[in-house]
Amino acid sequence: MKKLLYITAVLLLCALSKVSAQYDVHFSHYWKMQNFYNPAGAGATGKLHAFAAYSNQLTGFEGNPKSMLINADMPLSMFKGDHSIGVGILNDEIGMFTNQHLFLNYSYAMKLFGGKLAIGAQLGMLNAKLDPKDLNLGENKDDPAFPSSAVDGNKFDFGAGIMFRHKHFYTGISALHINAPLIELGQSNQFQVDPFFNFMAGGNIKLKNPLITIQSYMQIMTDFVSWRTDLTAKGNYTYNNKRFFGGVTYSYDTSVTLFAGIDLMNITVSYAYEIFTSGIGAQNGNHDIYLGYDIELDLFKKGKNKHNSIRILK
Repeated sequence: MKKLLYITAVLLLCALSKVSAQYDVHFSHYWKMQNFYNPAGAGATGKLHAFAAYSNQLTGFEGNPKSMLINADMPLSMFKGDHSIGVGILNDEIGMFTNQHLFLNYSYAMKLFGGKLAIGAQLGMLNAKLDPKDLNLGENKDDPAFPSSAVDGNKFDFGAGIMFRHKHFYTGISALHINAPLIELGQSNQFQVDPFFNFMAGGNIKLKNPLITIQSYMQIMTDFVSWRTDLTAKGNYTYNNKRFFGGVTYSYDTSVTLFAGIDLMNITVSYAYEIFTSGIGAQNGNHDIYLGYDIELDLFKKGKNKHNSIRILK
């Protein structure tokens, strides 16, 4: 039954001469990925921040989505002012479709109200590929609406964002794929990437026990056709220079996500499992893995490392 539903959905999708879709992936560890969702988030930690994230979605369904993101961002110190850059590549597979997004972010921050206001811009390249080798059309195998071999196309895109960072909280909003790239897939198919908007916020909650800290996060993702809102509570416990953390994310009318991980020196490892509250079932949820590395890095100054950016919400 699952296979039949999937094949039916793919056939309906491919039968259209123009496909429009929300392009960007939702990762359960969104609260560690400011540079991915908002170009103004580049350099937010004040360190070289590199990470890899993997998401296996709708587990158990044939051709289920699988997403891999590799990302790095850091502040720059060879210029006057507070400049930062970020770079990343996303590989997203779903059935016969493979989408890739290579992007470069730049942000500039200025002091404001005891914190910093960062303005960011993103330049990127989108690539989409359709490979029909596993598609069985039966008697309709010569249908011109379906390519007989793999087809792909690419398009430049750009985005922008702003973010305000304070030692106790941050908030930001971004617009990605502002130019709504239209990717040609062969002679009879097109892939439309709609503009995507993202709002993020996070804050620290003070406790009397210095070994225990709590953070809260929120994310709203939308293309003004579909919406997703996530509310996250994360608790941390520090012991012998190790920080253990865990928490829960609630997405209205969609899912509940549980996660746990550890910060060990400069390395962060975390696992999350998203349980859908709809009829999909708990066994067909999403598995997310996050591996991050943060280090003080200053290639252009001698002596002690000095950074203008405020490190918040690790």
